[in-house]
Amino acid sequence: MTTVSSPSSRRGRRLAISTVIAAGGLALALAGCATHGVNPYEKTGALPSDYHTNHPITIQDEVATLDVPVSVDTARLPKPQLANIQFFAQAFLGSGSDLIAVVAPSGSPNQVAAAGAAVQAEDVLRQAGVSPKAISYRVYRAGPGEKTAPVRIAYDRIAAHTDPCGPWTDQVSSNSQNDDYGAFGCATQQNLAALVQNPLDLLYPRGMTPADAARRADVLDKYRKGESFVSDTSAETGGTVATGVGSP
Repeated sequence: MTTVSSPSSRRGRRLAISTVIAAGGLALALAGCATHGVNPYEKTGALPSDYHTNHPITIQDEVATLDVPVSVDTARLPKPQLANIQFFAQAFLGSGSDLIAVVAPSGSPNQVAAAGAAVQAEDVLRQAGVSPKAISYRVYRAGPGEKTAPVRIAYDRIAAHTDPCGPWTDQVSSNSQNDDYGAFGCATQQNLAALVQNPLDLLYPRGMTPADAARRADVLDKYRKGESFVSDTSAETGGTVATGVGSP
């Protein structure tokens, strides 16, 4: 049996073949434009690099120390040094550490004067609120040539640090990639690491305190009565309190 194809059927086949060829060409064109495994932002430099990655803040344990120089003739520590010890005591109380050491030199020409200065340092620590149980008195070996061997006060703490900024090797005025310069964000990270009171806050948040139910009830009651419910009355600038919401 002979099958004769009509002109219309031949035109249909040619149309189908042309459609397949066109679709295949479009797929090849799209494949040529695709970027396999490449971030388009990294390729074009449209977005700047992350300064958190370039200048990370690291959390680590360290020993905080304060050296109080003492001469052979020192009988009483001067007020500036006493103020330094008081500030150091406040930093210790805020660090959450359990022990602070007062270390006096032994074997140096100022050994006797340093022992008296260590006692004065302990008095300042206690006056600042440090528990006597948290103060540990120790000695360290000093040489005969150390005439001003210091009294060292130290405690362990958790601190935040970043690497030093610089060197600035790239030219900020000539950057065809639209990228940030190498030291971008370094100063901000340095300041944040220096100012944060509890470095652990950079790792995870603190627990929230319970809501004050009594204060909340008092505020809502005053709001319903149209009375002022602010805590600081000096913040009021005058005017009237609204008696309703949405009233004309």
